[in-house]
Order: sequence, then structure tokens, then C-alpha cells
Amino acid sequence: MPSVHYGSIHLFRFARIDVFLHWSWFVAAIFEINLGAGRYSSFVWNLVEYLSVFVIVLLHEFGHALACRQVGGTANKILLWPLGGMAFVNPPSRPGATLWSIVAGPLVNVALLPVLAVLALLTRSLGWSHSSQDIYALLCTLWFINLSLLVFNILPIYPLAGC
Repeated sequence: MPSVHYGSIHLFRFARIDVFLHWSWFVAAIFEINLGAGRYSSFVWNLVEYLSVFVIVLLHEFGHALACRQVGGTANKILLWPLGGMAFVNPPSRPGATLWSIVAGPLVNVALLPVLAVLALLTRSLGWSHSSQDIYALLCTLWFINLSLLVFNILPIYPLAGC
């Protein structure tokens, strides 16, 4: 039976958690970056957007893993693939511990919402929505993507965080 890491690249290790990237992320990246062509003044901004989504998903998964560890569980792997990520967690068999391990990922998205909103409003108030449209558009897009990921992850569908 192939391991979970089959077809994955080990990216790094942080806080004793190994982060793997499935090869299909590269295929999805090419598709997504090209799909967004014309949204920004330069192709580079499409790449920045995609990498930013990567970071948001990674932070979400670290939320699950670190919360699991906080309650005495084990979590030492995160796998990122085009539809999101999976933190391999094993919380103690206590309802509160399991709940905290599940809820912590979406709570990261909740925490990011006001941060991205304030940054977007700040850039708008500084006039960047006209002079630096790409930065403003990026922040607004990331806010919307983060909100979408939050809503998607709280749906009670296995294997999402809401289940």
C-alpha cells in the first residue's frame, strides 16, 4: 500500500511537523495562475495570489496540528494538495480535545478575516486602490478566498473540518 507521501515533496519541517506538497499542486498552480490572467497588471501578481492562498491553507492546517498538540495529541505531518490540505492529527479521546483540534483550523481563517479587511481598507484610505490597484485587488481577493475557505471548511461534510 503506498504511503501518504507517495507523489509528495517534502518542503520543510517546522515545530516538528513535516510539510509535504503533492505534485498535483504544480498542475493546479499552472491552471489557476493562467485562469486569473488579466486580473492584475502583471502575471507576477497572479503568482503572488496563488502563493498567498498556499500560505492561508498552510496556516489553517497548522491551526489543526498545533491545537491537537496543545491538548496532548500527536500531529507531525501536513499534506498540501490542490483541494486544500490535511493535517494528520491524533487528539486524545476526549470530546473537548477532538473539538479543539477540529475548530482551530477554521479559527485561523476567522482571525485572518479582520487582518485582511483592515489591510484592504488601509490601502484604500491611502489611495492605493487607484495608484496601486494590484495590491488593493490582491487584498480584497485574498479576503474573499479566505472567507470562502472558512465557509467551505465548516460544512458538515467528511473530511472537512466541520465534520
